[in-house]
Amino acid sequence: MDEIWLQVLMALMAGCAGAGVVLAVRRRPAAKVAEEPAPEPLPQREPDGWGPFVQHCEQAVLRASRAVEAMSSQQARNRLLAVVRRMDAELPNLRVLAELGRGLGATSRDVEIAGRVRGELAEVEKRFGAVTREVLELVEDPDPERVGELRGRFPLLRPISAVLPEPVS
Repeated sequence: MDEIWLQVLMALMAGCAGAGVVLAVRRRPAAKVAEEPAPEPLPQREPDGWGPFVQHCEQAVLRASRAVEAMSSQQARNRLLAVVRRMDAELPNLRVLAELGRGLGATSRDVEIAGRVRGELAEVEKRFGAVTREVLELVEDPDPERVGELRGRFPLLRPISAVLPEPVS
């Protein structure tokens, strides 16, 4: 009987010693981490004024797409999806125009071109919004003739050559 109590006492002492070692090891890295300086936060980019035009158009396409996908009539959904796809297909050109605006400098010629680009982006943003509003109306009351008229308004974005009278380097 004494041997059982001796074994329990030895196991208890071994467990306490193991727990002590684990606690000692855990405290060391925590102390080292506290001594290290905190990493510097990533620098935030200043808003450039060109991104919101693209974002608003992307949101308009997304809103129209979600509304059309929720339609129950397969035929009406397919007609309106063609309009949404056309809108989505113009987004890369819109991004290129915004990137062109970002890359312009401060010379008088660049300022003039930036004004033209900004004006075109503002107009395109309005056109995307108007088409999205009309798509949302057509989701509620699908009219094939109105969908055809809506498809006839494309492209919403004029070619870059129409915005810029001469080549830009």
